[in-house]
Amino acid sequence: MQSADRYTRTAVVLHWLIAALLLVEVVQGWWMQEIPKQPPGLRADQFNLHKSFGLVLLALVLARLGWRLLYPPPSMAGVARWQLRLAKINHAILYLAMFALPLSGYLGSVFSGYPIKWFGIALPLWGTANPAIKDFMSTAHLLVSWVLVACTALHIAGAVKHELAGEGVLARMAWRRGPRSRSGTRLATPPAR
Repeated sequence: MQSADRYTRTAVVLHWLIAALLLVEVVQGWWMQEIPKQPPGLRADQFNLHKSFGLVLLALVLARLGWRLLYPPPSMAGVARWQLRLAKINHAILYLAMFALPLSGYLGSVFSGYPIKWFGIALPLWGTANPAIKDFMSTAHLLVSWVLVACTALHIAGAVKHELAGEGVLARMAWRRGPRSRSGTRLATPPAR
């Protein structure tokens, strides 16, 4: 596969790092709701860890979006136009959700009345407790998490469908830059099957 057919290394690293962190954040976000409020400690620690990684994700998503604007994704020759449109719409919703999810979580925290700690460092307080805004942001955070899960499932299903059709979409976002021999050296052309 030629480099023009692949995402850049930076895009690949950001994609998989964000995907892994989002998976952990979604699982942790749903799990930590089940932690009892008493005795205090474990629940607050998990919420603070969730908030910390949420802010990291917000920064990574902004970096990924900036990188994507500078380096547009490679084209997908041979894919039906309606499928390309659907993929673009899904990607747009994914980016919006990946931005809205940590932002709504952060704003919900700002208006909760509790301090926000980023890996143990208290961030400056700029808002006061406002239960109405906090509840609205919490509801938005939950709804956007479901949108993100649904769009991610569609994204994965599309990638698997195109891979099974022999279109090589997974190689576009793979860690390595091309086929290797058994000794580990790069091959100039793909090996015969």
